[in-house]
Amino acid sequence: MPKEGHISFEELKVDFGYSTFEGSLFLYTEEENKFRQEFRKFVKKEVEPVADRIDREENFDLIHEILKKMGKAGYYSLAFPKEIGGGGKGLVYRTIMGEELTAISYATAVTYGASAALYAMPIIKFGTKEQHEKFLKPIMHGEKLGAIAMTEPGAGCDVVGGMRCSAKKSGDGYIINGEKRFITNGSKADYLLLYVITNPNVKPNEGISAFIFPTNTEGFKVIKDYELMGRRGSKNSHLAFKDCWVPDICLLGQENKGFNILMSGLDGERVFAASQYMGIARSAFEIALKYSAERMQFKRAIREFEGVSFKLAEMYSLLEASRLLDLRAARMIDADRRATKEAAIAKFFAADAAVKICSEALQILGGIGYTKEYPIERYYRDVKIGQISAGSSEIMRFLTQRELFREIGL
Repeated sequence: MPKEGHISFEELKVDFGYSTFEGSLFLYTEEENKFRQEFRKFVKKEVEPVADRIDREENFDLIHEILKKMGKAGYYSLAFPKEIGGGGKGLVYRTIMGEELTAISYATAVTYGASAALYAMPIIKFGTKEQHEKFLKPIMHGEKLGAIAMTEPGAGCDVVGGMRCSAKKSGDGYIINGEKRFITNGSKADYLLLYVITNPNVKPNEGISAFIFPTNTEGFKVIKDYELMGRRGSKNSHLAFKDCWVPDICLLGQENKGFNILMSGLDGERVFAASQYMGIARSAFEIALKYSAERMQFKRAIREFEGVSFKLAEMYSLLEASRLLDLRAARMIDADRRATKEAAIAKFFAADAAVKICSEALQILGGIGYTKEYPIERYYRDVKIGQISAGSSEIMRFLTQRELFREIGL
């Protein structure tokens, strides 16, 4: 029954999971739906009780403990090949995990993704058996962490053309110098998937190499961890490399062929990122939906006012459209199809939609939504980064139009 006066978050009793509406269930296989329910129970048990603490205390240790539990349960390595002890599942399963984790804690989801997906997937595809054994298996159980290091102080969207971090051959290894910044997991990672210039005399995309960089290497330094607007608890770092020597085994693939490795993982990264935006938007929507049915004003539940109910209708349509776009791209990648355009569309649509959904959810809750009594303010802080990281919404639109013209031969 609708309630007069203040409604606490505890009283609202939101049962997360409106993705189980029949329309959404229809999009996934029976096995995928069963996995979602199983993983949702894990998240509810292990993540939900500490999600608020992770944010307020900026507590990375709580995140790491969750990742260890994910490792023991087999979730961390779900998308790793069976040959190396993984679950053998594809990107669709990772998007399910991304959505469910972020529905409760974006900080946890981004920490998991940076290690288990962005760091690990290129090594799975391009690494040798020796590299899998040495640099991948320790990651699989959540005990050790990985990170991907591309962005630099002078190289954001122009990550290839603006790259200055370099590696030079030295005996049976390489010496690395330079800086990287905005590196998720950077200060906590045991290994970095590090992209550097190895041939400055050619076009940038012809002179990049990828290295697996152990962070216990002499000369490596964490300059600082950034204080973040959202995703608090996760670590985002500025890193420096001064005369860091790594052996040849750390070179991933061939020298000067790192551009292909870099590009190979970006579509999957964008699809996984979009699933995270869906998760946070879903939670914001669920709270607003339930709140609107219970909050009374002018002797009516506020859902009865078109100014509120029409917002909810649009929020839900944006959420479900995001799901359709992201699932299409994920299934294309799992089928080994080129999905650069589809991944870019899914990424910018889901990011923009999530920002709007979280903003409207806060508006529906009004003053109480602006307080820390509800997690809406956390979602609102968290969600903005989606339009910036993993390729900005502007860059995603550029890629979309570029692919459109490429497809018609122009």
